[in-house]
Amino acid sequence: MLTPALFFARLCVWPVAWYSERLDRRMKNAVMRHWYRNVLRILGVKVVVRGAPPKPPFYLVANHLSYVDMLVLARETDCLFVSRGDVEHWPVIGFMVKSLYVLFIDRQNKRDTARVNKLLAHAMEQGDSFAIFPESRISCGHDVLPFKSALIQPALDNHVPVYWAVMHYQSPPNAPPASKIVGWWRPEAFFPHIFRLMKHPGVMATVTFGPEPFYGQDRKELAEHLFRAVREAFVPVE
Repeated sequence: MLTPALFFARLCVWPVAWYSERLDRRMKNAVMRHWYRNVLRILGVKVVVRGAPPKPPFYLVANHLSYVDMLVLARETDCLFVSRGDVEHWPVIGFMVKSLYVLFIDRQNKRDTARVNKLLAHAMEQGDSFAIFPESRISCGHDVLPFKSALIQPALDNHVPVYWAVMHYQSPPNAPPASKIVGWWRPEAFFPHIFRLMKHPGVMATVTFGPEPFYGQDRKELAEHLFRAVREAFVPVE
């Protein structure tokens, strides 16, 4: 009942966008903040925050271990994400996600990056902030994969600071390893995975925010600096 109720609230405030898109985005954040907190509570995920979350507008990069990453980061920062393109066409869910100003990218089409970068620039002009996972896929948690730089370009174009964060998970006592409970790197359907996660309440999600942002004029060099910072603070998942 939680998701339908909050989505109904989102639909009620959506018409505000006809008057002010910037205001609608702020009202959407207020609604979604409650959703993220309650979903994490239902999943039994406890969140530990180290460091200070950045203040908008900002660009944030992080390592990627699970869909839970997005819930944790959004709860702490009100950030938006760039999702894989097929989600846009999922029944019901696609429409819901679009109403939240999430952007979609076709990862099989390298030219689609330019289109998404323009949408990112517009969203940041409206006061939104974004978190991206430059590894471009979920890792198994043993190490941080090299960062791809393409989606970092909007931060440079709009002179927005690029912050970094590190995600880590720990399973509760007498439970399977966090890589099996939270990690979603195996070819596994969403619902079986989330049901398994709910069977082991008490998972601890730790997000560590870097102390200072990075600036730069070359996206590849900036991606390399961010990668090194994240990897240095990264703790392998059991």
